[in-house]
Amino acid sequence: TYTSNYPLRGYKNSLFDGGIRTPGFLYSVNEEILVPRGRTSCYVHISDWFSTLVEIAGGWGAYEANTGKQPPSNLDSIDQSEFLITGTRQTCPRTEIMVHIDPVRGIASYIRGDFKVLFGNQYLHRSCEEGIYYPFNETCVNWDTVMLYNITGDYGENYNIAEIYPDQVQQLKQALVMYLAEQAPMQCQLPTITDSFPNWKVPYCLPFEFPDDVIPPWATYALTD
Repeated sequence: TYTSNYPLRGYKNSLFDGGIRTPGFLYSVNEEILVPRGRTSCYVHISDWFSTLVEIAGGWGAYEANTGKQPPSNLDSIDQSEFLITGTRQTCPRTEIMVHIDPVRGIASYIRGDFKVLFGNQYLHRSCEEGIYYPFNETCVNWDTVMLYNITGDYGENYNIAEIYPDQVQQLKQALVMYLAEQAPMQCQLPTITDSFPNWKVPYCLPFEFPDDVIPPWATYALTD
């Protein structure tokens, strides 16, 4: 399908690698700015760009001087500049990722090293209800359904090894539990007209402006029974 990320398993909005792993590249005509490094299989999370770009722009000292603000504490963003940009670091800066926790569907996923765990029914489709508070705690995840994969050797996530490595499952579950302990409840709120995406209540891609105010078919949200 158009959402396929084959040969990775899964699709858009799933927690399998086909739904979360994307290629990326860096390029500069000036090799003094960006040293050619070839390819890497190291983890880079989108949040890492914050710390990385701050460092490239002069570091946290310059950030504080220019903004008058203290650097954020407990920032889940890793500076990857020495690895990706200058090439002065040879080891992967990031070794684990809290992939996602969805209290509506009761699913969660965590990556550490070669291992990736998925809890809950990954094929369950359930939408949040407006105005409902969904708690972020140990009760919001279906821990009984578990899949564990070695995503380095089994990039298609074909072989569930949860029963072979129960210790890994428990360690990754504990990492998720610790993360949940710091979260506040989530309230589902539908987007506003100002900044929205197509859904049943706001059926068009806004705030795009189309010629002659004619909305093309691809911009409408296809409702299904």
